[in-house]
Amino acid sequence: MEQFAFIIALLLIGMALQRGSAPADFAKSLNFFVIYVSLPATVLLQVPKIHLDMSALGVVLIPWLLLPITVAIVMALTRNHPSHVRAALLLVIPLGNTSFVGIPITQTLLGSEAIPYVLMYDQFGTFLILSLYGSAVIARYESGKIHKRLIVRKMLLFPPFLILLFALAWGELPFVIQPYVETLSSTLVPLALISVGYSLRFGGEIDYPLFTKALSLKLIGMPLIAFGILFGMGTDPLALKTAVLESGMPSMITAGALAIASGFAPRLSAALVGYGIFAALVTLPLIAYLMERLL
Repeated sequence: MEQFAFIIALLLIGMALQRGSAPADFAKSLNFFVIYVSLPATVLLQVPKIHLDMSALGVVLIPWLLLPITVAIVMALTRNHPSHVRAALLLVIPLGNTSFVGIPITQTLLGSEAIPYVLMYDQFGTFLILSLYGSAVIARYESGKIHKRLIVRKMLLFPPFLILLFALAWGELPFVIQPYVETLSSTLVPLALISVGYSLRFGGEIDYPLFTKALSLKLIGMPLIAFGILFGMGTDPLALKTAVLESGMPSMITAGALAIASGFAPRLSAALVGYGIFAALVTLPLIAYLMERLL
């Protein structure tokens, strides 16, 4: 409970800093450090602990299996809405905040043993989906062109992804440098959550019926589908719980920012990201509790 309160406190600190005299690129600077230092350090520490078995395979597969299902539901939900609304939901619903929010919340609910699975879900699932699918959605609804080489280049040069490949190949770090890497890794949770809180924006007129349906799909529908698939596969309980929680994470802030920058229903996109984070603070512990009772 104390750790969960700490998560809320960090989000509130970030929101409070909106009223301060922070530099214009404050959140961007925090994200830069997290992406280039904190997250790679966490990857170096946690990924060697992963055992590449069927459970790990299920964790990697589930975001890709959820993608076409989610896209089909979004297409049905937005059949009577403008294309820019459809584009917004195609970005912010399939893509969850599986790293900045996913790591601290999953660690709080399931323990540090779940972090290797979180990283697998995030890097081989969410990250690749953002790089490939997310770019394709923007190209389709904004410019009508898809630059395949640029997408692949960005994916291959993304630091956490490169470090992930290195960690899988190298294995455990030398004991002498582990304490220093742990110090860098410990900055991920506070910096990421403060950045998330600082970036939250609320308000504006939105389509509340569509908003409610979309948020329910993101926070309740997707984890229910994930649970059914993974339970049917006979996935290891810890891997199953981790993947289900990751699938129920609120919308990725980056996806929301991309939707807003592209002019895809900006107020709806911001509302799904902002309100979604606080709603997830209720739904995720409830999902974790129900899984604990069922498994």
